[in-house]
Amino acid sequence: MSNPALLAPGGTLEMAIVAVDEGADIVYVGPLGWSRRPYESEMTDEDIRAAIDYARARGRQVRVVLNTFPSPFEMDDFARKALLYAGWGASGFIVTDPGAIRLIRGLVPETLIHVSIGSGITNSWDAEFYREIGADVIILPYRWGEQEIGETRCVSGVGLEVFLFETVQTGKICPGKCIMSSYLKFREWLDIEGKTSVGSANRGAKECYRVCQTNWDFAAETGDPVTLKLRRDARLMLEQLPAFVELGVECFKISGRERPVPMIRDLVRFYRKALDGIGAGQADMSVYVDELASLRARWTVEKRKRVNVLMDRADHYADAAPTLAVAQ
Repeated sequence: MSNPALLAPGGTLEMAIVAVDEGADIVYVGPLGWSRRPYESEMTDEDIRAAIDYARARGRQVRVVLNTFPSPFEMDDFARKALLYAGWGASGFIVTDPGAIRLIRGLVPETLIHVSIGSGITNSWDAEFYREIGADVIILPYRWGEQEIGETRCVSGVGLEVFLFETVQTGKICPGKCIMSSYLKFREWLDIEGKTSVGSANRGAKECYRVCQTNWDFAAETGDPVTLKLRRDARLMLEQLPAFVELGVECFKISGRERPVPMIRDLVRFYRKALDGIGAGQADMSVYVDELASLRARWTVEKRKRVNVLMDRADHYADAAPTLAVAQ
């Protein structure tokens, strides 16, 4: 059994370089307008090429995130982007749309394709469907445990990728498939790629307003309404790592293109150490508990800051322009 890869974010060229230097096997980067993130967490083509060159010179890889749902009028540009990055040496792509997966597989047969969390995998047969249309690796929901991963391994030969998160409590919605922002706020963006994006981040618009992270009142059969979040917060994973490696997980993913560079630096350093320890036969994760506790606390603080920024932006947009409801 080969050692699993550590996949780390590159929200900026600086972050991509730091991730490589700290031991990430693969760095993922997103081009402006095509990767479901605000501008500050996406990269220009020039920076993407620099990240690819830097990683390849050190024996590492870069995956390019093309995980929006392109319209029929955008498919030529989508294909052009995929060929451009493949020509520069990108080792693969992270994609959501099934049609886009088949398109890239036909254009660049030798590339490696990850299925993005935006696909909203529900069961093991979904994984097999994506393998049949050309995907190499499928990202699994971070609410899944050993039983679900084992079942998927039995049903499909697709490679398995797992977020380095564990869900503390199950929420009401599945990460990756939410389009609620497009109903609550309407913003039309014309980005520097010349691509008009409207509505949800799934179409390339620049904001997800994290409506799942706000408090919602749910009617109760008796008494006062119950206040809940639609999606419960996840926390950084540790204890499950040895079992997941044993089950054949091929890739562990650190999320956070929008996080501060020092946060990503320390996460890559930590998980590189933990995965190397497992590869050397160290299955006892208790030696890392204190260090992880500090990282978990930092992650929670940074996540809260990010949610507050997005909520403030949404309020500003509401004051600046009429609010329209559109379905994407």
